[in-house]
Amino acid sequence: MNETTTGTDAEGFDGFKFRVVLLGEATVGKTSLLRRYTENSFDEEYKQTIGTTFASTDVNITDDKGTNRVVRLVIWDMGGQATYKELRRQYMKGASAAIIVYDVTQPESFMAMNTWYQSFREVCPNSIAIICANKVDLQGKRMVPVEPGQMLRDWFQAAYYETSAKTGDNVNEVFTRVAEEVFRSRNSDSGAPQM
Repeated sequence: MNETTTGTDAEGFDGFKFRVVLLGEATVGKTSLLRRYTENSFDEEYKQTIGTTFASTDVNITDDKGTNRVVRLVIWDMGGQATYKELRRQYMKGASAAIIVYDVTQPESFMAMNTWYQSFREVCPNSIAIICANKVDLQGKRMVPVEPGQMLRDWFQAAYYETSAKTGDNVNEVFTRVAEEVFRSRNSDSGAPQM
């Protein structure tokens, strides 16, 4: 069942709230993407995510009828280390969407994408998935070209973005797309699970 709420919560938020998980191998830049989006900042120094951290942000979208809506994304940043596998499964339960990230300079992080996608689908079979090819600012070190990412897009039937947490390229677009898609799936007749 997806964690989706509507109405006024304890913080006085009156709108739609969805849980989103960030998935991918360690060091692909999940935390950096989240910090760029929520704080508009970037730290060159790598700091390992221990377990799970989260942030909340409100996104303004326009629904199919042209009405402005506020969608609150509660974004869970999950450590990519294998030791957190069972913890991740627990936190994935009820997620409305996943942003699955790989590092274009690390082919092994790309090769692990199917494992991340399948583990998310096992827990959340009807939820939204978005693919991020991160660190595209490192053109001289890029080892995974655009085409394999586009193949993943077609295979997973998921939106695909080339992002850079360092420069901010496409970061806002990713989270806005997530907000739009989870809102539409929640308000469609698709039968998507709700919280």
